[in-house]
Amino acid sequence: MEKQKKAAAKKKTGQGYLFVRTADGKEKKPGKGIKGSYWLQYQTPTGQIDPITDRPITKRKKVRLLDEDGNPITKLTEAEQARGRITSQYLVGSKKDRLMRLKAEIEQVETEETEAYDLANPPTKIAEAWSTFASSPEGPQCGADTLSRYKTHWTHFQQWIESQHPLLKFLREITTKHAQAYAVHLTSKNGSPNTYNKNISLLKLLHKTLKEVARLELDPFERIKPKRLNNQNRRELSIEELHRVLDAATGDLKTLLAIGTFTGLRLGDCCTLLWGEVDLKRGVISRVPNKTKSRKADAKPVKIGIPSALKEILSETPSDDRVGYVLSGYADQYLYRSSKGAPSKKPNITCEIQAHFESCGICTHKAGTGHKLVPDPDDDKKLIKKHTGKRAVVEVGFHSLRHTYVSLQAESGTPQAVVQAIVGHGSPAMTSHYTHIGEEAAKQAALTFDTMKQAKEEPPKVLPDWIADKLKAMNATNWKALRKELLNTKK
Repeated sequence: MEKQKKAAAKKKTGQGYLFVRTADGKEKKPGKGIKGSYWLQYQTPTGQIDPITDRPITKRKKVRLLDEDGNPITKLTEAEQARGRITSQYLVGSKKDRLMRLKAEIEQVETEETEAYDLANPPTKIAEAWSTFASSPEGPQCGADTLSRYKTHWTHFQQWIESQHPLLKFLREITTKHAQAYAVHLTSKNGSPNTYNKNISLLKLLHKTLKEVARLELDPFERIKPKRLNNQNRRELSIEELHRVLDAATGDLKTLLAIGTFTGLRLGDCCTLLWGEVDLKRGVISRVPNKTKSRKADAKPVKIGIPSALKEILSETPSDDRVGYVLSGYADQYLYRSSKGAPSKKPNITCEIQAHFESCGICTHKAGTGHKLVPDPDDDKKLIKKHTGKRAVVEVGFHSLRHTYVSLQAESGTPQAVVQAIVGHGSPAMTSHYTHIGEEAAKQAALTFDTMKQAKEEPPKVLPDWIADKLKAMNATNWKALRKELLNTKK
């Protein structure tokens, strides 16, 4: 009987065969005097068919046999029972049942392989997502200020995830449901559609950039649609308002507003304009706008003609002092960064400009929004600011000077290519073409403002009293004689 059991143990069958692993790690056939734990070697189906033999492809597998308490089996009879429990799943039951068990085992193996790979090469964690994104070569191509705003959007989302779903660890664990819940959260804060869209756009960009390193199967924010914007663009100023703003300004503020008015440059470019970019003799400013520079390091400068009004203001600075920034005070405020990297002094410039517009009788925000002036309940002769309860919708600001510049150039017939080259509108391909616009075209565009200045300085012509009297006395009988008299009169 004992010999039959040994023979069965040696024979390789569909149930596999047993062997003993001794204390020194060697594999021995079961037999008298062989001590150690029993192992089973058997073939498991892979679910694939050999194209040559048309037989199922199997894979060899070795497992250590354990009893119900999880202890190693050391007796042959117990080993055979354990072998039957393991291999019977591939030999009994319907074909469907066997395939289902096989599928479950394959999925388990895949899960174990994935876990092992993740352990050796962990995917991007939520806590590490921003630093990975910001340092990625495929990350955002933008300036420091824009990157700082991006970081603010991400920090807000990260804090929300940590508070609402503290168990989430990896970026790939964020699902579409989480994204939808965050979109609802943003909406509940009553922010503007523009702010909402910027947050969602940043999260889409981050997930797209980190798709490979974070091993993302999908972007959870992909289906989050942007909100419709109620565009409230800065309105342009009338000629009368423009003269009021410029005439009332003094010192560096006057120079700042003049540069914005006569060049169409953005606030940041006006604040950081260098004397090395200003050629008063040739009447041309050559500058690469900050926004263009942040996107393309080798961008060519655009040329902007200097009108006589701006030239007079810039010429007030002695030639020996024309070094560094044209407006060093504003440049310092605009470029200042706090210990956290925030441009905390930049808002001071905007506030000063808005206050100047208001002092010139120009309401800077849409009626019914922001603050309004109302009588002081303690002093009827005094006005105080009272909030309307609605977020201020700014309609007039420094950017209005840029809109005004474009409108005046268009009305004067300046070629569209020249205007687009100066203000940087249009597609990147078109902008690349526009930067080749020559100095003469830029100078010609500047003449628009000389005409505007002349119109202000020259008062409308008034007829002398004696001519007006003759015209009043003119009738059907004497008109020919009076006409002849007026035409022959020498001034």
